[in-house]
Amino acid sequence: MEQEQKDSALRKWFGERKPVRLMLLAALLTLCVIHVDRLILAVLFLWKVASPLIVGAAMAYILEIVVKRLEKVIFPKTQKKWLANGRRILCILLAFVLILTVVVFFFITVLPGLGDALTLLTKELPAYFEQLKEWTLKTFADVPSVVEYVTNLKLDWPSIQEKIVDWAVNGLGGGGLLSSTVSVISAVTGRVANFLISLIFAIFLLCAKNTLQKQFSRILRACFRPRKQIVISHVLETMNRSFSGFIVGQVISAMILGFTTWMGMRIFNMPIALMVGVITGVTALIPIIGGYIGAALGTFLVFTANPGMALWFLLFIVTLQTLTGNLLYPKLVGSSVGLPSLWVLAAVSVGGGIGGIGGMIAAVPLTATGYALFREWVAKREKEKAASASSSVSEGGK
Repeated sequence: MEQEQKDSALRKWFGERKPVRLMLLAALLTLCVIHVDRLILAVLFLWKVASPLIVGAAMAYILEIVVKRLEKVIFPKTQKKWLANGRRILCILLAFVLILTVVVFFFITVLPGLGDALTLLTKELPAYFEQLKEWTLKTFADVPSVVEYVTNLKLDWPSIQEKIVDWAVNGLGGGGLLSSTVSVISAVTGRVANFLISLIFAIFLLCAKNTLQKQFSRILRACFRPRKQIVISHVLETMNRSFSGFIVGQVISAMILGFTTWMGMRIFNMPIALMVGVITGVTALIPIIGGYIGAALGTFLVFTANPGMALWFLLFIVTLQTLTGNLLYPKLVGSSVGLPSLWVLAAVSVGGGIGGIGGMIAAVPLTATGYALFREWVAKREKEKAASASSSVSEGGK
């Protein structure tokens, strides 16, 4: 009873003294500015500690999109209680199996081909270089300085090949993690452990979805007034709509682009069509720049397999991506996200600078959420001003 009275008095003290609260907030912000370096270190430490849980929550959100669609197909109107109770678990398992199949298919299709392409490139580079020298000498035969420079140009091919292999290995290993056996074991162990933690956390979130929703609703009712509850719920619903629409639209667009790339390469008898189609589809998941990355990688791979086809492939993929980007992408992604192209570009640029590829992917739906909420606020203010002006006119007429 005494503790309740203290809490009530404290709440009353803070409620009646808004200037005091503002002063405390200002003091807190001042401390954050003064000790911004420590604040950044603390945030980075918390991110490092909580990253498996954050990744697990992201996995659960993406998997929930798949689970929802499976629930609409698998026994949606069953009357059997045991089947209704186990339906969600079955859909979760099927979603995991589906995504695992896609990941395994990607690695089986792409990694061996990339290894073969790098090996072939390191073997064929000297011959390509000699051909380029001959072409340069013939083309610029009337320019003595160019002829002298090209004639005396010699490259240490064993060293270059070793650097290419080291770049590939270190790039796959995360910037030098594969430099020693000990670092390999520690890196793999740490990443596997973090992945398992994320996976287990995602499974728990998916299985406890209904319980977590009820608990969140109770917390919302306990901590906020009804008006603020409505605002928070609306913001979260808008964010969920933006994220889910963006993910679904981006995945469908990437699948169509990858499939059409594979089919077009098969029609024109281009080499390694399946691998290039898969790479093009996967890189297309990255907004805006993903198409350029896929085109560059595809051209490189086609060049290693058949140099004469590389230019034709580049023309084909640029034409295909231009058509899909102007006709398909706006309908699948633009309509679901509701964000103009200018803001998509700005979001990708800022998100990429902050968080790399993950930042690019997350920035678009986040910006779309802010854009939608701001547009609603502007429309509301315009309606209020129009109503106020109308009432003023009517009163003036009286």
